[in-house]
Amino acid sequence: MFYQRIFVVALPLLLAACASVPDDWGRADVARVAGEHGRKLPQVKDAATLIAERTQAPLTADSAVQLALLNNPDLRAQAAQLGIAAADVYEAGRLANPVLSATRLSPGDNNQPHPQLTLGVAFNFVNLLFLPANSRYAKAGFESAKLGASAAALELAAHTEAAWFEAAGADRIALMREQASTAAQASATLAQRYFDAGNISQKQLAMEQASATRARLDAISARAAAVDAHGALNRLMGLSATQDGWQLDGQFPEPPSQVEDLDALLKTAMGSRLDVDAARAQSQALAARYGLQRRTRLIGSIEVGAERERDFDGSLNAGPTASIELPLFDWGGGRKARAQAELDRSEAQLDGLVLDVGNDVKRAQARMSAAQQRALAYRDELIPQREAIVASLQKEVNYMLAGVFELLVAKQDEYDAYAGYVEATKDYWTARAELARAIGRALPREVADTEHAGEN
Repeated sequence: MFYQRIFVVALPLLLAACASVPDDWGRADVARVAGEHGRKLPQVKDAATLIAERTQAPLTADSAVQLALLNNPDLRAQAAQLGIAAADVYEAGRLANPVLSATRLSPGDNNQPHPQLTLGVAFNFVNLLFLPANSRYAKAGFESAKLGASAAALELAAHTEAAWFEAAGADRIALMREQASTAAQASATLAQRYFDAGNISQKQLAMEQASATRARLDAISARAAAVDAHGALNRLMGLSATQDGWQLDGQFPEPPSQVEDLDALLKTAMGSRLDVDAARAQSQALAARYGLQRRTRLIGSIEVGAERERDFDGSLNAGPTASIELPLFDWGGGRKARAQAELDRSEAQLDGLVLDVGNDVKRAQARMSAAQQRALAYRDELIPQREAIVASLQKEVNYMLAGVFELLVAKQDEYDAYAGYVEATKDYWTARAELARAIGRALPREVADTEHAGEN
């Protein structure tokens, strides 16, 4: 009879043992959700080979994003967080281990043939009572963790794309500044010859030399900015300082002429931000947990089980046991207050995220629109105007109607216009990547049909 009772008690434990850790920690779901939002996560077995292949070829923005999604240590840490949430699901779906007890009492009378021996087994009945609710909360937390991991992948992709355009723009600006410095130095050298021949004054020579020094300082600063941008991109891709030998792809698309509608962007953002969905799911789970804690705060530890006792005279006794915690001193107020505070914090964080969506989208769209207008003004107005001035002065110099120094100054202004266009174009694409992060969905890169202004 005793062993039958043990079997009845242990049967739920055996059934609960069927629970297992979720397959692959939910990574397949994360990849699916990220793909639905425009970011396909790389699925490769040999990461080192892929990294070598992508870094040896000219690095495009898409290649940089793929390397970051594969190799970034912060994203890998976020993926590891899925394992913790999966472990919570596993533990919440299983009963607490049973507690075995044994007591042996020696007989006080030597004439007694046997000691008193008591064997017992008990398990936590409260754990069994709350098992379905705990499983629901753990699964909700797991779903929230998967959404959070997907959101982290989308955010990393947007940051990496922006960093690629930042680095590509910095490279082109540095190159133009170096060309301008070379031209300014040639102008200063020519001025020195004119001065030695007595054709210009000391003041004119000093002005040319100062312009050359200023151009050289600008080139040094631009090259330093390019190195810094390369380092930031290298870190996002999860590469070490010794793995920075890659070269960027020279393609640098122009911004399109059309402007995205702010209302449409806001509407898309409200349905695409995975971090908001994750926070909302977490808040709903905490609200349900708070309701349960409030209703059951007086329930403490409850244990049920069975005991088998052999008395001093050799007789055997067996029967069920139960113990219950009496809520005399602790009425569960602390558990209730903690659950309410966690719910309040979660709801406040959710409200903050919802506010961030609209404000982030509006700021990013404004920066993108301003950069677009600047780029188009450089391309369609200032650069053609500077080129016309240089062409006109070149004719005047040929007919000895203007001085060569005037032509060199105009040429430096032309370089500045090219650099301004590249800077505005870079700002447009980085702002667009930030807009994609704010919306929570990748945006297509639309390239204008016209030729890239400033390429010569």
